Amino acid sequence: MEVDVVTSDSLIWNKQQFIFDLIVAAQSGQVVVNLLHEGPDCIAAGIDLVLDQICELMSLPREHFLIQTSNQLSSSAYPEQRTSFVELALAKTLATQRLPQTSTLQHKFGIFIGRSNWQRLGLAAYLSSQYPEQTTMTFHYDNQIDYHRNNFGIEEFVQRNWERAPQILEFLKRLPITNDHQTYPILWNKQGFDLQEQYKSLFVEIVCETYFTGRTFFITEKTLRCIVNRRPFLVQGPRCYLKNLHALGFKTFDQWWDEGYDLDHSDARYQTLCNGIDWIAQQSSNTIQQWYQDMQPVLEHNIECLKQLSTKKILTTDFSYE
Repeated sequence: MEVDVVTSDSLIWNKQQFIFDLIVAAQSGQVVVNLLHEGPDCIAAGIDLVLDQICELMSLPREHFLIQTSNQLSSSAYPEQRTSFVELALAKTLATQRLPQTSTLQHKFGIFIGRSNWQRLGLAAYLSSQYPEQTTMTFHYDNQIDYHRNNFGIEEFVQRNWERAPQILEFLKRLPITNDHQTYPILWNKQGFDLQEQYKSLFVEIVCETYFTGRTFFITEKTLRCIVNRRPFLVQGPRCYLKNLHALGFKTFDQWWDEGYDLDHSDARYQTLCNGIDWIAQQSSNTIQQWYQDMQPVLEHNIECLKQLSTKKILTTDFSYE
């Protein structure tokens, strides 16, 4: 039997239902824990802890459970079955269909947030406070919607970065920042690729990946969309995310800015990404124009790499966390 679990980074959102369904299913034989094509660290998200409790309660071996995950790094003491990235097929199609669109470079930065967390909130508020004229942004937080109120991250951010609390409070006055209406909650939305208008003006995207805590490598439409639209990126994601992109054949942008942040664990990455944003913001328009021209071969390489990327390649590549 299959049991679904809904996660976001280090949280289980349907925890009570998940536990109930596990107990019922475990009485009928082996259970497949379906992560719904997502890729959390199972220990960090608390999935292993729940399974440990069920095993102890029902005197079951760990082999009674199989975790079906799109996380390409082992993150559980339980057997795992890996699946590819659910958005890959659509991204490859769009990479073939979409014609190159030269940026006007009106904005140095782009950041597009559907569901908040403390890192996304902090980065968006920092850009809004420090570089509002240089940034194109969406941030769908609406305090009238329970889904958003439960996914904001303000308390965690303020606990870690008290001195920047005024930035968050000022940013709240602007929300939501949207281009269209979105019904929540969602697990996956093909419209997540439909931001061509925003890409027309931006130079670099601050990509905020879904999972960033612990041992995880999981590419979503957020990174794939940036590649499809031929733009460079900084990534708020897990440790060694860029290194693992390299393992798949993609190139990144250490020729133009410091990518040492890729070795940071999630707690430290917010500040080092702010430092990277500051570095890019200080560059003149002429420099940004030159960089953009010089990195065209890298952007085209990434498009071709995406077109050739296969499930077999993903599932047979050795990825890193160290």
